[in-house]
Amino acid sequence: MKKRIIISLLCGLVICCTAVYSFGTTGIVNTDTLRLRKSNTTDSSILTLLSVDDKVEILERTENGWYKVKYTDTTTGQGYEGYVSAEYIKVKEESESIPEAEQSEENETSEEENNEENPQEEVGTNEEEKNTIKVVNKGEKVYIIPLINSNTTMILEKDANVQVMTELSGWSYVTSDSFEGWIRTDKLKETDAKVKVGYINANSVNFREEPDSSGKIISTLTRNNQVEIIEEDNGWTKIEYKGNVGYIATKYISATKVQTTSRGGSRRTTTTTSRTKISTSTNTDTAVVSSVNATPSAVVSYAKNYLGSRYVHGGSSPSGFDCSGFTQYVYKHFGYSLSRTSSSQAGNGVAVEKANLQQGDVLCFSGSSKSKKVSHVGIYIGGGKFIHAANSRKGVIISNVDGDGYYYVCGRRIIN
Repeated sequence: MKKRIIISLLCGLVICCTAVYSFGTTGIVNTDTLRLRKSNTTDSSILTLLSVDDKVEILERTENGWYKVKYTDTTTGQGYEGYVSAEYIKVKEESESIPEAEQSEENETSEEENNEENPQEEVGTNEEEKNTIKVVNKGEKVYIIPLINSNTTMILEKDANVQVMTELSGWSYVTSDSFEGWIRTDKLKETDAKVKVGYINANSVNFREEPDSSGKIISTLTRNNQVEIIEEDNGWTKIEYKGNVGYIATKYISATKVQTTSRGGSRRTTTTTSRTKISTSTNTDTAVVSSVNATPSAVVSYAKNYLGSRYVHGGSSPSGFDCSGFTQYVYKHFGYSLSRTSSSQAGNGVAVEKANLQQGDVLCFSGSSKSKKVSHVGIYIGGGKFIHAANSRKGVIISNVDGDGYYYVCGRRIIN
C-alpha cells in the first residue's frame, strides 16, 4: 500500500512538471518553390519540395539562418522533418498550448462558446486580418518573429507606410512594397488622412527627384504602377513609390488604371504594322521602346538576354527576378500585362494543350506530382525546354519541362 502511494505521488509530480506552457510557431512559405533539406546546408539532400503558402511548424532557428521545421504533405499525409532557409519563411503566429488543468475547465463550456473563442484558431485568417494602413517611424526595427530578442530584418531608414495584416500579443505583422516583418504595435502610428493613390497612364515615365524635366531620375515607372499622391503643383505631382519620394508630370497620372486590350494596348498613340508597335509620342520625359516585335520567337529571344540573372524573392527587374517577376518583366517589354504571382498568371492568356505548346507560352508548374497548385512559372522556348528564374542558387536558367523537380500543370498562350 505504501509503495502504491509513493508511485501515485511520483506520477502526480510528473504530471505537474509537464503541465507548463510551451510555444510553437507556424511559418508560411513565401516563395514559389522551396526545398526541404535533411540538414541546414545547400549541399544536403532534398526531402521534398514546398510550395508558396504551405505551412510548417518551426522547431528552432540555426545560427546560419535556417529553420528546423516539421511539414505534413496535405495530399499524401506524409510527414517530414528537416531544414529550410529562414529567408523564405514568413512567421505567421506564435501560440500557446494550454495546461491540462485549464483544458479541463474549458471542456465544461458549451460547444457554442468553444466555436466563438477557440484558442487554436489561426491568427491571420480573413476574420482576424486587420488590413489597415499605419506609419512606422524612421529608426524602428523590423523583426523576423514576434520576439524582442529575435533577429531583425532591417532598421528603417525613413518613415514608412505599412499595411497591418494581423496583431498578436503586442506585435503587428506588417507589409510594404519594400519589406515585411514584425513590429511592436505601440511603435505604429495612425495615418493623418486617407491615402490618395493614382496610376501611371503611360508606357514608361521617369520618376524624378525634382519637379523639372532635367531633375535626376530615381527610377522609371510603367503603365498602371500604383503611386501615393502627396500633392500637385504647377504641372507636377509629388508622389511616394516604394519608399522613395519624388515627382512625375501630372498628365501621366490617372485616378484609375488604364484599360488594356487583349494585345496589351493602352492609352498611347501608336501606329501598328503587322505585330510591330512603333511609338509616335514626342514626350521627352518618357522612355518608350521605339519598336517591339511581339512574336513568340521574339519573346524567347528577349528572355534569353537575362540568362544568368540572379534570383531575388519578390524581384521583377534585371537586378533580380523571382519566377513570376521574370515572366511579367519579359512580357511587359512587348506591351502585355501579366499578373504578379505564379498562381494568378495561370489565369492569364488562354489555355493551350501541352501537345500544342509553342515558343513564348507561359508554363505553370507545381511542387509535387500529386498537386495541381501552381507555384512556379516560366516561358517555353521549344524542344521540351523552358527559361525561368529558378532559385537563389541558379538564377535565370533553362530547364527541361519534364523533370528537374518541376511538375507541369498547364500552359497559357499570351500572344494569340
